[in-house]
Amino acid sequence: MAPQSRGEGVGGQSTKRESLMSHVRFLLLFVVALTSVPLRAAEPLTIRLDPEGWGDVETVDIRKVLESVGRELLKPFPQTRPIHIRVVPSDGVPQVDYRRAVDGEFTVRLAVRNRQWAQFAFQFGHELGHIVTYYERRNDNKLGAENQWFDETVCETISLFVLMRMAETWKTDPPYSNWKSYAPSLAEYATLRIREVEAPTADDMPKWFADNRDALRGDPYLRDRNRIVAAHLYRMLEQKPEHWEAFRYLNLGRPDKTNSFECYVENWYFSVPLAHKPFVKGVADLLGVKSELIARHATK
Repeated sequence: MAPQSRGEGVGGQSTKRESLMSHVRFLLLFVVALTSVPLRAAEPLTIRLDPEGWGDVETVDIRKVLESVGRELLKPFPQTRPIHIRVVPSDGVPQVDYRRAVDGEFTVRLAVRNRQWAQFAFQFGHELGHIVTYYERRNDNKLGAENQWFDETVCETISLFVLMRMAETWKTDPPYSNWKSYAPSLAEYATLRIREVEAPTADDMPKWFADNRDALRGDPYLRDRNRIVAAHLYRMLEQKPEHWEAFRYLNLGRPDKTNSFECYVENWYFSVPLAHKPFVKGVADLLGVKSELIARHATK
């Protein structure tokens, strides 16, 4: 084989270097292009809807309603991790299962059929309310259901909030432009839920709670009585909406073995950030709950 000339050797190395530099420039341009594209944030709520069993309604429309609920509800309850929910039809009562799927997905069961948008919103808002207020901690703490009535009351309050906020949003920005006409019916549904009960005045609520405390402790699903307290909580939050986030801390404390409501409220009070403590104290005062710990801290 004839020996390669010096000129051929130099030229071959030069060509290789140019080819390598070309690849490097391409990679640099590719990296720059990637970093210049904004990354899409994870969705705060993903919904997987069972395809059948909902009656005369398109599942895509149900999804639009549930996503609208999520947008309104998660504004005052910012989440650090995405919430994944499977929604299935129920022949019983609406509920969120305690047991999650292996991948962490919640299962929410709704007892609604057909195009009952207000009912879909109210029920899903209630169950999503349980999720954002860490309902699972009740099992983690191995506590009984003595104070579960207040969880149910809070979620009733959250449902009222969701419906009222959706009613405002849908006036101008509904899921579909022709759904603007549904906005009044959402507000009417929430208003009806409040008017169905004869709530005592705020001044009379301590006596009302003393009279109904044992019944609530024995059965958390006395909806008419839950709604009486919920109506007052909703009015309190109408005046100071910045305190909605206080509910996020509802189940983060660790009550003692007595599981008394006083201890439950105290744990809530000392779990919330400083800005929300006056609201929790206001709830305690509304129900006539006496706590030396809260009173002493509030006067510091």
